[in-house]
Amino acid sequence: MTVVVVGGAVTVLQFAEAADTSRWLTAPLLLLGGVAVPSIGAELAVARREEIGLARLRGIHGLRLWRFLLVEPLLAIVLGTVVGLAVGAAGTVLATRAWLGGAAPALERPALLAAAAIAGAALLIVGLSAAAALREPLAVQVSTRRRPRRATTLAVFLSVLVFVGAGVAAYRSRDADGEPDLVVLLGPALVGLALGQAAIWVIRIAARGLTPVTEKRGMGAFLAARRLARADDLVTPIRLVVAAAVVGALALSGAVSVSGWTREQAAVEVPGARTVDATDLGAVGAVDLTEEVDPQGEHLIATAIVRNESRLPERRAYVDADRWDAVVGSFYDDTPARAASDAIDRLRSDIAPFQAAGDRLTVTVSGLEVPPARTFRGPDGEDVEVGGGRVELTLGFVTTTNASGAVTLRTPIPQDGSPVTRSVRVRACAEGCTITGLDVGRDSRGVIDGSDFVVLFDSLALGDTDLLQRPWVPDPVSVESALNSNFFRNYRPPNALVVNRPDGLQVAMLPSVALALELEDGGPRVPVLVADEEEPLALDLGGDDLPTDVIGVARTMPLVGSVGLLSDIRTSAAGSGPTVPSAEVQIVAADGTPQAMLDEVATATGATWRTLATVRESLGERHGGAQSVAYALTALACALVALLALGAGVARHLRDYRRDVASLRALGVSLGTARRAGRAELVSLTVLVLGIVVAGGWLAVTLLLDGLPLLTLPVAGLPLDTAPHAWPLAIPAVLAAVAVVVVGGRARAVRASTTRPSSLREEEGR
Repeated sequence: MTVVVVGGAVTVLQFAEAADTSRWLTAPLLLLGGVAVPSIGAELAVARREEIGLARLRGIHGLRLWRFLLVEPLLAIVLGTVVGLAVGAAGTVLATRAWLGGAAPALERPALLAAAAIAGAALLIVGLSAAAALREPLAVQVSTRRRPRRATTLAVFLSVLVFVGAGVAAYRSRDADGEPDLVVLLGPALVGLALGQAAIWVIRIAARGLTPVTEKRGMGAFLAARRLARADDLVTPIRLVVAAAVVGALALSGAVSVSGWTREQAAVEVPGARTVDATDLGAVGAVDLTEEVDPQGEHLIATAIVRNESRLPERRAYVDADRWDAVVGSFYDDTPARAASDAIDRLRSDIAPFQAAGDRLTVTVSGLEVPPARTFRGPDGEDVEVGGGRVELTLGFVTTTNASGAVTLRTPIPQDGSPVTRSVRVRACAEGCTITGLDVGRDSRGVIDGSDFVVLFDSLALGDTDLLQRPWVPDPVSVESALNSNFFRNYRPPNALVVNRPDGLQVAMLPSVALALELEDGGPRVPVLVADEEEPLALDLGGDDLPTDVIGVARTMPLVGSVGLLSDIRTSAAGSGPTVPSAEVQIVAADGTPQAMLDEVATATGATWRTLATVRESLGERHGGAQSVAYALTALACALVALLALGAGVARHLRDYRRDVASLRALGVSLGTARRAGRAELVSLTVLVLGIVVAGGWLAVTLLLDGLPLLTLPVAGLPLDTAPHAWPLAIPAVLAAVAVVVVGGRARAVRASTTRPSSLREEEGR
């Protein structure tokens, strides 16, 4: 028992330290060990009762008698502690290597202190048990028969205290909120011990009630009922078996909950079998790459997530709605995000980014209304020409590497209205870029008054792409800025600042600021899906506001989970600046994507593919999934404690049971009848253990699982399903029943040779 308790405690303590979880996850093991050790200590004292009596008859008293009693337990406890430390060190290395990816230090100071405390407590308990045995009358000590004794006041008080503790733990777990105190962590063991004690009471009460009933219905049933009402070899250890099984049911339910959460959360975050990081390309670059590598749109899809967990109203994600159904398909059918996934097709719109490729910007412009030029004498006496027709045109764009850029072209405008052609090199757009805006203003040397200055851009091209093929409209912000300027208070803008004519783009320039032009959208609003948001805030890839049209509300959505907004990546890229640095851009590959495509994407992004299983593992590591592993290790150690307690009870009482069977045979009761009584006793205990463990597991999961620190959930993550499930409750119950059958069957499997009536005479002779 010392080996198991010390080894289990050291393993859990070291694992919890390495996983940065609570060390008090060992609490259920320590509590069950604290219950099992006194029981073994008491049985040890009872087993040595005859030796104590003989020692007293030989005149051994005082310190000599104490030394006689305690040397053997002391050596056993010390040896068990040393072996337990070795077992715990090995268990730590194996567990951390298996679940944490690297071996943690085998032994540290907290584990050594815990081992010393356990050894000291065990020795104290054995000493108290020995003291109780020493106080017994000499006649009792030398007696060969064991009489059942009534429960002491202390035992009854401790039993009631266990029930009270279980109730307090259940009450406090409601407000634990993932940060439970020691009482809540002890809760599973307390609930199990309480139900185990209740099972003992039920067994004894039922057996006492059935004893007179079965007396007339058969000797086998009568013997079974009478033994259940009086014997301790199988009944008392049931308390620990039930408690350990309840702890196991809770640990298994917690592991199932964590596994289910990581599976669903991984599916929410990665809508495919594999994903690769493409943040350096930006969202538009990732879309372009998927179109280049997978022109059919059947295997690859680009997504972008802005988690923004500190500013939830701005939490958002972008998906390529055109490819969603073909690539993602039924991936979300078995997840809470299915409804939102089915609605993503409705995010499509006619709005799309304006992309062009070329290394030279060429413009042809003519003047429609050109202000006259004036000459002034400068401060140094030189003549300075101001005013006149000078145009400054700035084209804004985003490169394929997600970098913002701009190119400026300046040209004078003749008074006679003749066209002028100018060009400027744009190396950043040689491989392609996304057009974000156009600024048209007077050259700073030409701003002297509010006179009208209207030009016509006959052509504007980047490489072979005509930039006037799409309509341009003035940015209301720049117009408002000009109207509010204190320098030109009397300025009155023309009726039409921008006119998209068949022969070009007519622009009436503002006097004090450049007129910002933006591409006219294909629709008035951007369709979005929201996750239960009252006031959704849609932003483009660069973080600027977008007019929205909410087409649906879903509690759980792909990529963003339970909080956020979904929009089409192409729609949100129209006129947008570079993808914000906080965005996580990724390319997702469906299951069955050809390896050649995967290799090409990996080469282009310079990153490696992650599988869905890898994402699940990282979620568990990031959000504390190792806590459920620590609890599982605790449950395993508790099961070993209970199994040892049951086996010890059977081993210590096997001689008494054989004597009882021999006595029955001496009275004429056949061996077959005794065996039937043993089987009836065993079946009754097995059925009771099955029922009480299932009920106790369900009760513990319902009352306590929410309050245990299984995971640290992200603010927008899926909720953790802590509802009881059938098989996590059934497995510990079946294992507990099997333990009772196997170990208890060993206690009731008596042979004719070991239960002969003559053995009673031999024993009396000895």
